[in-house]
Amino acid sequence: MIDIVIPVYNTPIKDLKRCFDSVIKQTYKDYKVYIVDDGSKEDVKKFIDIYAKDKPNFKVKHIINGGVSNARNIGINLSKDKYITFIDSDDTVEKNFLKESIKILEEKELDVIIGGYNEIKDDKVIRVRKSLPGVHIYQDDRVQLFFIKLLSAKAGNLNKEIGDTPTGRIYTRVFTRKSIGSLRFNEDIKISEDTLFMIDYTMNNPKIGVTDKIWYNYYKNSYSITSKSKSELEKYIRDFKKEIKKRLDKETRPIVKLAYNKRIEKINRVLEK
Repeated sequence: MIDIVIPVYNTPIKDLKRCFDSVIKQTYKDYKVYIVDDGSKEDVKKFIDIYAKDKPNFKVKHIINGGVSNARNIGINLSKDKYITFIDSDDTVEKNFLKESIKILEEKELDVIIGGYNEIKDDKVIRVRKSLPGVHIYQDDRVQLFFIKLLSAKAGNLNKEIGDTPTGRIYTRVFTRKSIGSLRFNEDIKISEDTLFMIDYTMNNPKIGVTDKIWYNYYKNSYSITSKSKSELEKYIRDFKKEIKKRLDKETRPIVKLAYNKRIEKINRVLEK
C-alpha cells in the first residue's frame, strides 16, 4: 500500500537503528521500505544488510555515491505502491504516522497530506512546527495560497491556517505515487532540493492537505549538509537561486510572482551575511 524511501550516506549506526526501529513500530503494517545506500562505508553497509536480512518488507539497494537527490530518485523509481513517503536516515516517525496519514488521504481524496514535526537537539524538543488545528485543503485556485507559504516561508492573512507547517520539506508528508508521476529531484542542486521538488510538484495543481498532527521527529546533527564550509554553502545557495529565477521567469500569476521575489530576497539576505 505504501512505500517508504530512506536514503543513507554514512549515517551513524545508532541513528540508523533509531530510524529503522521507528518504522518497525508503525501500527500500519502494509508497507515496503526501500533503503538506498548512497555509497556508505563498509560498517554502515554491513549494518543495513544485517538489519534488513530477516525483514521481507525491507529492500536494500547499494549504489555508487551520487547524492541524496539521486538516491531519492532511485527510491521513487523502485516504488510501485499507491502511496509513497520519504524519511531521512537520522530521523524518526511517530508510530501512527502511516495509519493516520493514509486515513486522511483517503477520506479527503488528497494527492498529498502534510503534517508537522518536532525539531530535536541533544535529545530535547527545541521547536514544534505545525498548522492550526484541523485539516486544511488547498486545491484549484487555493493552491496558490499554499504556494505563497512554500516560497516566502511565512503564512499571511490569507493562509494563516498553515501556521508554521514545513511546506518546503520532503518529509512529514505522504504522497500518492500517481501524483508524483515522472517528477524527480534535481540532482544538480545540493541544498533546498526538497523545496525545489515541492515547488515543481505544486505546479501540477495537486489537491493538498495540511494537518496539525505531529508525525515526524527531525534531529539536528553536526554531520548534516548545513555543517559544510561557507564557500560550499554559498555555491549551493546560488545554484538554488538560479533555479528559482527560472521558475519566476515563467510565472504569470501576480501573487505567486510576488512570493517568488520574496524568496529571492530571502536568499540574497543569506548570501550577504
